Amino acid sequence: MSGGRRIVPVDGVGTGASGHACLYVLPCAYEDHAKLGIATDPLARMQAFSPRYYTFFDLERGWLAEAGSMREARAWETRLKRELRVHAAPPPLTVPSRAAGRTEWFRGAEAALQAARATLEGEGFSVRPLRAWVAQRLHAQRDYLEAGEHAAVARFGPVDGWPSARAGRPWDILRDALDAYGALGLSLEGAVSPALRAWHARNSLSPG
Repeated sequence: MSGGRRIVPVDGVGTGASGHACLYVLPCAYEDHAKLGIATDPLARMQAFSPRYYTFFDLERGWLAEAGSMREARAWETRLKRELRVHAAPPPLTVPSRAAGRTEWFRGAEAALQAARATLEGEGFSVRPLRAWVAQRLHAQRDYLEAGEHAAVARFGPVDGWPSARAGRPWDILRDALDAYGALGLSLEGAVSPALRAWHARNSLSPG
């Protein structure tokens, strides 16, 4: 919790699906943009683009392919960027500059990206739907939430005395991290205290 960045761990279970490099495709939810890239931890990469990555990106259309090595993943990325050159576009204005990767955004490339996905699947590589992969990661991280809450209580006092998420960091970061579970259809019951679930219910930006 250095610098007040995080209260409940958002990314506590290592790297990619099995520690391998992944090629990821992240279509934006409300713009005709998609981010292409490689990472050993695609979830951390998504969080860098938006703390509410689960609404910023269309997880239903997104996917990732697990490579045997970073070299292989980079070769996939290089080939795809070459094929998609005509679709190259600047990133959406809402993407923070600190997230970098400003040369790997594409517009109007949905058909080409889905064709690339089919090619990789046809070649026998493991291609995962993004929503299912993120849900699996968040489910695994539930085991870390209780410890994160205890650390936060030790630092900030009892949950009942915490301010609203409108107070800014780190409270908005906590809200966004907990909202991810509802967005992916995962329950927080048994993972955090009733007091924290009540705080979240008061502060959540997610419908329902």
